[in-house]
Amino acid sequence: MTDGAPQPSSPHERLFSSEEVAGHLNLSADALQRMSARFSRYLSSHASQEAPAYTNADIAALVAVQKLLAQGYNDDQVNRYLTPLRMEDSAHAAPALAHTANGQDAPTAGDSFLPVLSEILNTIVSNQEALLNAQATLREMANVVVQDNFNLKDDNRKLRERMLELERVLAEYQRREETRKERLESRLRAVEGTVGALQQQLAQLVQLYRTQSKRGGWFG
Repeated sequence: MTDGAPQPSSPHERLFSSEEVAGHLNLSADALQRMSARFSRYLSSHASQEAPAYTNADIAALVAVQKLLAQGYNDDQVNRYLTPLRMEDSAHAAPALAHTANGQDAPTAGDSFLPVLSEILNTIVSNQEALLNAQATLREMANVVVQDNFNLKDDNRKLRERMLELERVLAEYQRREETRKERLESRLRAVEGTVGALQQQLAQLVQLYRTQSKRGGWFG
């Protein structure tokens, strides 16, 4: 609470500074000031002072306004939604004012807004629980997706390794086949050369045999 903030109207009522409320609502100081000016009818007199301060009821009203605006309500729709609650709150506060007129203790400014505050807080808690459940579900789904992604990456890595190994084996097989083919061709040429030489020798022997036969034999 700032040094210049007004003192609470009751010793049991705490006033919060603009910085505290802005931090609670996750707003900038200027945004809080604009919202307070737009919906000042739902706030206590403390919020319109030179050094604004906010009661619990003010914070509850601002939370309700913020949620309605976030849902797409315009200012008129917010007023139509909150005005009946404010009138109902005033009706609940009337008996307390009557007791005060009879000399009994007056309620704090925050007590008159307790029914609305309770309803708003219950709504906030319910929404937060639903949001937490949704976030937990999304985290589980994200974990599953991440794990699946890791598994796919690992499977892809193993598949690439197998493909590279197969390519290496195939290349080695082709190299060996080429080497064996060259050796077979070389041996075949050698055999062909040997066969040709033998054929020549055989032809020479046949020719020699014929020549000797004409001359009267080998010993004639």
